Amino acid sequence: MRDVPEGRLADWVSRRFPGGTSPQWWLSIFESLEVGAAPFREISPGRRTGDLNLAAEAIVLAVEIEGIRAAIGAYWMLRIATLAMRFDPPISGLPHILTPDGSAEWALRKIPITRERAIAESGRREVEHLNADEGFYAPVGGDVTLADEVAFSELQDVELILSALTWVFSHVKEKEIQKEVHAWIEIQGSL
Repeated sequence: MRDVPEGRLADWVSRRFPGGTSPQWWLSIFESLEVGAAPFREISPGRRTGDLNLAAEAIVLAVEIEGIRAAIGAYWMLRIATLAMRFDPPISGLPHILTPDGSAEWALRKIPITRERAIAESGRREVEHLNADEGFYAPVGGDVTLADEVAFSELQDVELILSALTWVFSHVKEKEIQKEVHAWIEIQGSL
């Protein structure tokens, strides 16, 4: 993948995997690029910049083609941006999306519901858990049958994104983005 010219990743993926890829494949790519660009790795600055840029391109692509949920993409973009912040002096040549402001702004656009709806859904979930009968829980010692496709609620997506937004929040400089991130982080304890 490292040999794929910048901006040509979508073509490469569609040719190599005409039937699509699994979310696990994408996650393995993100993790491999993250580890490859880590500060403890003795690699050239160009290779590190290339791996971080490729990670950002792969995350955006995976979300665009629905290879992964948008919330997972936001989580990983924030994670890679956080990795990029660990370097002193800062790495040059990174896209805006890997800055605290860029990653936070992109992640905020991936939040699927409003703050008000997240709070309301959290309240409903709490009531459901408090009033659950035995049928709600998996049987102890019995067989568990899972649905073919596991569904994730929009609230779970919000919670995943918020868990990672805290990593970049104190480094966000743009006031509007800072204000929006702060508003979400303020309600995180209520969810």
